[in-house]
Amino acid sequence: MCKAMWFYPVKKSCDWTTKNEIENDDLMELSGQSRGSPVDDELPLPKHHFISLVKLCVDFGFFVFAGDEYQQISGLAMGSPLSAVLACLFMETLERDHYRDIIGRHSTWLRYVDDVLVIVPRRSCLHHTLTRLNSVHEKIQFTVEEEEDQKLPFLDTLIHRGDEDLRFSVYRKPTNKDDYIHYYSANSNNTKSGVVIGFFLRALRICSPEFLESEVTYVIDSFMKHKYPKGLLLNLRKKAENILSRSNPVISSNFLVLPPCNLSQAISKYFGNTMNIASTSGEKIHDLIREKKQQKSNTDSAVYRIPCSGCDMAYYGETGRGFNTRICEHRADVRHHRTSNSMVVHVDEAGHLPNWEEAETIHEGLSKHKRKVMEAAYIATEKNMNTASGRFKLSKVAAAIIRTSARSRSSGDSSTPMLYKYAVYSPKCMYF
Repeated sequence: MCKAMWFYPVKKSCDWTTKNEIENDDLMELSGQSRGSPVDDELPLPKHHFISLVKLCVDFGFFVFAGDEYQQISGLAMGSPLSAVLACLFMETLERDHYRDIIGRHSTWLRYVDDVLVIVPRRSCLHHTLTRLNSVHEKIQFTVEEEEDQKLPFLDTLIHRGDEDLRFSVYRKPTNKDDYIHYYSANSNNTKSGVVIGFFLRALRICSPEFLESEVTYVIDSFMKHKYPKGLLLNLRKKAENILSRSNPVISSNFLVLPPCNLSQAISKYFGNTMNIASTSGEKIHDLIREKKQQKSNTDSAVYRIPCSGCDMAYYGETGRGFNTRICEHRADVRHHRTSNSMVVHVDEAGHLPNWEEAETIHEGLSKHKRKVMEAAYIATEKNMNTASGRFKLSKVAAAIIRTSARSRSSGDSSTPMLYKYAVYSPKCMYF
């Protein structure tokens, strides 16, 4: 779509929106003509190999619908990480080779994904320009919308044209219903506060001074309809202003995901700005009312311990193919002196052989994910000969919480704190 506005005495601007459905071959041909292409020495692999791999990923657009298998031969697959990048490269190539010449050197072309803001001389014929743009590629078609009452919406911004300057306010579509998170919803307080702060930040970043207060009032009124206390909203506005005034915000690299509960909020306050705290949304109505399938226990799934015959160290491992099968593989590794096995390294360093007779399983019937978490928990807390930390690298505190949770569940203790239970199900939250 092209949205056009008169801009000062000599120019007008337009917002062009594209509707594209491009062929893969055309895309690869044009996208391969990249600007400032690096030489092969600067890439991890030769450029022609990289292009071939990208083309393979683009061409392999197969999917199943109603039991039949299809191949997508036009356009890019939705959800693919490559699609957005290649689409932008494709548009940049068309802009460089065609669109810049069509709009002329006295015009300005500003594009965000498929929305284009164009400032053109006042006497330009927009519809003639539109026809020329649409003739470049049959799959890339533009529509145009011109300025009305000296206003032009672009993305979430409404541009107001004055006599000597431009002013800005927040733009909402006519179909907007202000359907936001209700204050009494089951979402965490952090989630609800974050949504409100986001709206205040948008107002502070976009609005010109004469539109700011009206936008802030609109945000407050909208959330008060969803039962948000006015005092809370005013405090959140101050927080948004403080966030915007930070010159160099401190961003912590540590990240912790916790379930929505009072303990999670206490942990968030304790860590403050030293760690990013996020909460999950919890169970949805669908999760509460649906009939859950009974999962069969996998008897071959096990976390095991193999002690050393000469010291107090032990090897901790996990397997999904059965304890006895894994012990036979370990015996073969020691017999053939395969140094990729941690026990072989211990034999070389300490001269101690594994005590095969006392090898035992610690946990059985766990899912693959939980099994690997438990292995990492034992490696982090017990004296061991493992040369790696396992699939997950856990702190000793997190590992102890996970082991406590496992013992409580096995003994039938239902009073285990939620954080302990959550640790095994979502171990990534326990990285430090």
